[in-house]
Amino acid sequence: MLYPFLNKQAVKIVERILRRADWDTVKEQIKESIENLDSVDLILDTLCDKLMKTLSARKAEWKEIQEQSVSLPNVISSQKGLQIFIPTTDVPSYVLTLENLAGGRKLLSEEIEALKTLALIVGRKIDSQRVTHERCEQEIREQEFSKLATEAQLAALRAQINPHFLFNTLTTIGYLIQSSPEKALSTLIRLTELLRAVLRSTDEFIALSDEIKLVQTYLDIEKARFEERLQTCIEVPADLERIKIPSLILQPLVENAIKHGISKSKTGGEVKISAKRIIQNSQDFLLLTVSDNGYGFDESDLRKSGRKGIGLANIEQRLKNYYKGKAELRIETKKQVGTKAQIILPIAYKNDFVDVT
Repeated sequence: MLYPFLNKQAVKIVERILRRADWDTVKEQIKESIENLDSVDLILDTLCDKLMKTLSARKAEWKEIQEQSVSLPNVISSQKGLQIFIPTTDVPSYVLTLENLAGGRKLLSEEIEALKTLALIVGRKIDSQRVTHERCEQEIREQEFSKLATEAQLAALRAQINPHFLFNTLTTIGYLIQSSPEKALSTLIRLTELLRAVLRSTDEFIALSDEIKLVQTYLDIEKARFEERLQTCIEVPADLERIKIPSLILQPLVENAIKHGISKSKTGGEVKISAKRIIQNSQDFLLLTVSDNGYGFDESDLRKSGRKGIGLANIEQRLKNYYKGKAELRIETKKQVGTKAQIILPIAYKNDFVDVT
């Protein structure tokens, strides 16, 4: 009964005499030291410094290993010193080298196991740091970019989303990967949601609430680019959310508001989107409004463009085909004041509400 206790005490006495470290304490100290570090370099430098003191080594350094060969922690001991291999989920992994241990002593098996555990702890810490940066960059490269690069997808999007918006967004994501990885990932997710919604949009009519969700996603992406320069406001009464409207009818108006209004203003501005029921000639209509207080332009510029230059001709043609002259697109604009675009759609109660049963 006394043997385990006596053996443990004997080991402690020997370790004190040989000046060997208490590895449980060392592990806790290192875990505490690297807990709040946000740089791989700092994590590895801290590990080197602590182990160099613990093992009385004259030199400690680390380097990257590009090959995907380190899947488990490993420690190689030799007359020159130690090599500690730190495994990570993705390359690069790392190897830490300690040279000229005090007295040229060799490590006990318990010490080697303790170092392996430390290597595993540090490896997991490095993995967690990479989640928002390297994983984000890898996902962009391997998953989304390959999809967006296909000519078929871009051709399908040209009729609905300006390709310049896609390129600008991808450029923004590339910048955010370096400056704000979490924001880059969030923007990428939003872009993916938007493209999926557009590519899956086979229905000619959708609920107003679904169109607003798509527009909100689009605005979230643009906010990543314009930051404080772009403010937004969406006001849609709950009792109008189920009304059916032509799919992707608002997004081009919102894009125009940002492109021709907000982006041209040094101070930026606000894009407002609203919906309300109005009565004209004793008939119910849905009034959709997209307005901005950005740069604006002259009515003469609007006439010269024939509306094609600002992406409105397609909307007018769709309204004409769907509603046979009963729907209308209105544009009011003035330089240095802003632009207001309005779509007026007739509401027929039997057919113009989405069935949610």
